[in-house]
Amino acid sequence: MAIASLVLGILWMYWLGSILALVFGYLAKREIRLSQKPLDGNGMATAGIVLGWVGIATMVLVIALVFLGFLSEREKTKPKERSTSQHALLASPPRELALARHGGRVRQAFHLPS
Repeated sequence: MAIASLVLGILWMYWLGSILALVFGYLAKREIRLSQKPLDGNGMATAGIVLGWVGIATMVLVIALVFLGFLSEREKTKPKERSTSQHALLASPPRELALARHGGRVRQAFHLPS
């Protein structure tokens, strides 16, 4: 199992090998620890576990980068909104437009600065 863990950790096979490297590595270390007689392979099992975790970390990083890429692409294709200056014009029309709407009279509460 220690050899299988090391080999799968090296090959990783689209991250399926990384998961199997972790499983076989931890099983091999448990078998070595519980054995009555000394067994070889502790170093290979440790190397398989380390390579398995490196593969898993790489998988998480790739998934995060793909997700960020999709979000970035979505932002590029989203229709552009009006700028804040255009919103300001809609929120407070120029004084001439305000005067025209109210028949040339502006009430005290509606007074716009020039």
